[in-house]
Amino acid sequence: MEPPAPPPRLAVTALFGAGLLLAVALAARAPLDFVRWADELVARDRSWFVTAGPLFLAFCTLLATARWLLVYVCSFREHLRQRTAPPADGPLPSVSILVPAFNEGPNIDRAMLSLLTLDYPHYEVVFVDDGSTDDTLQRVRRYAGGTAPKVLVHSKPNGGKWSALNLAFQHSTGELVLCVDTDSHLDRRALRILVGRLADPQLTAVTGQVRVRNRDRLLTRLQALEYLLSNGAIRMAQSWTETVLVVPGPLGLYRRSALEEIYLRYGRPHAARAPGWVAGPYEPDTFAEDFDLSLAVLYSGGRIAYEPRAVAHTRAPEWMFPLLSQRYRWARGSLQVLRKYALRAWRDPSLRRGWVMLWVAAAYLFYLLIQPVLVAMALGFLCTMMLTGVDVTAALVVLGGFQLFTALAVWLYALIHGEQRRLLLLVPLYEVYQAIPVNLGWAIGIVDELRGCRMRW
Repeated sequence: MEPPAPPPRLAVTALFGAGLLLAVALAARAPLDFVRWADELVARDRSWFVTAGPLFLAFCTLLATARWLLVYVCSFREHLRQRTAPPADGPLPSVSILVPAFNEGPNIDRAMLSLLTLDYPHYEVVFVDDGSTDDTLQRVRRYAGGTAPKVLVHSKPNGGKWSALNLAFQHSTGELVLCVDTDSHLDRRALRILVGRLADPQLTAVTGQVRVRNRDRLLTRLQALEYLLSNGAIRMAQSWTETVLVVPGPLGLYRRSALEEIYLRYGRPHAARAPGWVAGPYEPDTFAEDFDLSLAVLYSGGRIAYEPRAVAHTRAPEWMFPLLSQRYRWARGSLQVLRKYALRAWRDPSLRRGWVMLWVAAAYLFYLLIQPVLVAMALGFLCTMMLTGVDVTAALVVLGGFQLFTALAVWLYALIHGEQRRLLLLVPLYEVYQAIPVNLGWAIGIVDELRGCRMRW
């Protein structure tokens, strides 16, 4: 099975050029419109508080468009670099695949079949059941043993995903370590492609494209679009500087030596603290162990790249409450990791890497601080203008321009990633999806984290 052919160069270049011109036009036009609206409100003798709103929106819009321009240009340059990169040659190192699981009985067979049929000559699968209360352990024991590949099965009292990964790491032997989730399955060539990318001796880790596989509901299709933009825009842009901030749980390949170095540098003996806790490179003090480990690698001088041809298919939440719970966990975990590494960088100036700090600001600070305020104020301001008789035609034109830019970006990244172009049909609903369930989950998570509310795994 050969990897998919690269997308047509002319189509990709044309879409990028059209999106770039539109983004520049929006960056120049939208802030000026907000300033003009502020002047109109002043002329109507509105209070300073009301007229300050459009000026603040002008500033936020300028930041948002500048961020998108940075991401858009960097992601396109990374695509060009990957397109012209020579194929990797040389010997294929041994790989250990770490598989943590808790109550994943229904997903075991599909996950194990995916792992046992990978197109790679020598690897092992190290499965750890983290105190499941269903039939996870019984199901996976049917796959134990073998030689090509060898499957090792271990069980332990429940301690959290991080501790299960640490136990799997302790029992692994490969030169490279692949971390996966049991609710995901890999394309047959995914491991070979990741290993080929890691043939670059300058790289420490590489992650692949994560796709939503269950697309039978509107909510999951919107998440598929979200994943496409996260992969295509954010991770591909960060890959151009080899500073991908998050190696996601479903698909991440590390050098074993890097994980050992992380444990020696930051690890602490957690095993005695609670039953089921196991010491290793993954730490227990955040709810985002993948983000935590990725930043530890980057702050230690490592380099992380993104390889879109290696694909993992994951299962997304199908109902609103599980989605809110997921985003709640992501928000709290992200805040915990950012606080943790801000303190480390404050104490040790050598950890302050420019591109890492820039991407943290462009990705997380934007989503945590700017985007929710921008969306809420834009909607409120638009309603205020309509109720007070202010002409909103220009505002609607700007909003339409942003929708068109999002559509061009989705089309571009769908071509690059071999994704379904019918995701374009969801663009009109995407901002509503981002504004309500996504921002709501993040907002609740942020408030609870600031309040110090207790959270269980």
